[in-house]
Amino acid sequence: MTEYRIRQHPILPIPERDEIEFSWQGQKLSALKGETIASALFAHGIHVFGHHPRDHSPQGLFCANGQCSQCMVIANGKPLKACMELVEADMQVAPMEGLPDLPKIDRVPEMNKIRELEVPVLIIGGGPSGLSAAIELGKRDVKVLLVDDKHRLGGKLVLQTHRFFGSTNAVYAGTRGIDIATRLEADLRQYPSVEIWTQSTCLAVFSDQRVGILKDGEEYVLVKPQVLLVASGAREKFLAFKGNTLPGVFGAGAFQTLVNRDLVRPAEKLFIVGGGNVGLIAGYHALQAGIGVVGLAEALPECGGYKVHKDKLTRMGVPIYTSHTILSANGDGKVESVTIARVDANFKPIPGTEQS
Repeated sequence: MTEYRIRQHPILPIPERDEIEFSWQGQKLSALKGETIASALFAHGIHVFGHHPRDHSPQGLFCANGQCSQCMVIANGKPLKACMELVEADMQVAPMEGLPDLPKIDRVPEMNKIRELEVPVLIIGGGPSGLSAAIELGKRDVKVLLVDDKHRLGGKLVLQTHRFFGSTNAVYAGTRGIDIATRLEADLRQYPSVEIWTQSTCLAVFSDQRVGILKDGEEYVLVKPQVLLVASGAREKFLAFKGNTLPGVFGAGAFQTLVNRDLVRPAEKLFIVGGGNVGLIAGYHALQAGIGVVGLAEALPECGGYKVHKDKLTRMGVPIYTSHTILSANGDGKVESVTIARVDANFKPIPGTEQS
């Protein structure tokens, strides 16, 4: 049986965690306490979470950041994003086949009074920017509410195993991203004026300056801040190509989430599109996790990322195809191969240069 969990890693510690049981389509499976539904399914080699309502194409994990809905499943009767929801003991999980059915009700449910809260500062986002801002405000004893939709603070830092460049004093140069996240969170939690809500999503910012937040996925709260600081970060920009919705096509952030945060191996082989720092570093992360990197395509004549990152891949024997782009991801229900081609000076594929 193929082992999908990462049991050894050259940098990351492998913590001991309690096992729990949940079911997928009626079959009992094991999971680790504190991991997402998506990671628990990937740990058993399950990549297809349902099928699209229009063309019945297979759906699976794509962004791992709550931005899309490709990983939607039915968990205990509710449609939920598998990348955001933590698996629970005895949870009943089923694939999302088409559109979800609304729960049947026999009466109009009672409306609860909405809790309202006033705060001097509301920060949306618990990544490096949000944490740093909250720390500075905490030093000055300013009351702050910091909200993040993940179960762990740190944003993209928790996905980064490489050492950062720059100033040692200003940006923790020489420290790994995962350790920077831990240090920032520890610094923040020493300030009693800062309240932290994880697994809580900002749903709306209204014209009366109130902000609607779903706290812990259960309670809707209206927060009225004197100052609203939005530190929610950026979204990855994905390429459009044939087969880009096949299970096995990931954004770089999704791949790093599975490998570096959740310690799950999502593939045995990886092909990377993009030779900037993100693509190059993701390739090295894959090699650290024991995943073979079969190639990297970059449309520019040279990779745009730091040479030190490119050199790591070339030393490990990874083929780098500059002046190339992807034409398609191929496979029946999952990615089995990719087709790339050389591009001309206008970044148009050159006929006859295709290879898979």
